[in-house]
Amino acid sequence: MTGAPVRSGTAGFSLIEMLVVLAVLGLVASLAVPALGNLLPGRRLDGTASAVAGELTRLRAQARRTGAPASLTFDPARALFVSSRPGAAPIAAADLAVTVLRSEASRAGPGEIRFLADGGSTGGAIRLDGRAGARLLSVSSLTGRVTERVTEAEAPR
Repeated sequence: MTGAPVRSGTAGFSLIEMLVVLAVLGLVASLAVPALGNLLPGRRLDGTASAVAGELTRLRAQARRTGAPASLTFDPARALFVSSRPGAAPIAAADLAVTVLRSEASRAGPGEIRFLADGGSTGGAIRLDGRAGARLLSVSSLTGRVTERVTEAEAPR
């Protein structure tokens, strides 16, 4: 029986080739990590804004469904949004400057937006400022509708 001829020294990669490939991969990784780090604050700001807007919408629906008021309150000492909805997890706002603006006719407490049984609310706005920009969540006092918009970043207050 004749087998395939065996050539020695030609199969695989040499140690030098492997080291060159690893060096190139290390260089690419070292350049990519800082670029990804710059994206993180923007994703954190977007995630917090989306979580707060979603909780406000759920609170409005709960108030309409149960006929009882529901509220979202910002606790500045712990940098958390706390919901009155049973089972709702607090929403962290670390590394963000948070301002809760109440409408002049609002009877809500400090840092609170409250939804009423008819779907309306005490109204107001929540401004989230971070290194990557700012988001403004507005709550209509008449309808309780929540709108989100991107605003220019200002220095945190």
